[in-house]
Amino acid sequence: MWHMSETDFVAYVGIADIHDGTVLRVSAEGKTAEVVIEGYSGREHSILFDGVDQVEMSEPEGMLLYSLSEMRAEPPLRKFVFTNNNEDDEKSLSVVALDFRIRSN
Repeated sequence: MWHMSETDFVAYVGIADIHDGTVLRVSAEGKTAEVVIEGYSGREHSILFDGVDQVEMSEPEGMLLYSLSEMRAEPPLRKFVFTNNNEDDEKSLSVVALDFRIRSN
């Protein structure tokens, strides 16, 4: 399992409802990626990434999120890590991209 270094942490990002939410599905094609989260409230949110350089994942569907964190990356890229709430679970997801936006469904 990948562990965050405090020196690489930039900030928690996104909206409060995605924290303690669940990853429903992930799709990546070309320079875009979409991560659909069922928020803590039960609402679905699509996190849309633009200018995707890299997606690393290990069976992220069903992962209970602790947070969406931005980690240090080589500018102009930004690294976004979906932090698993269960430290003993192997599920993981990170996206390196230029930017992201959230669409609430």
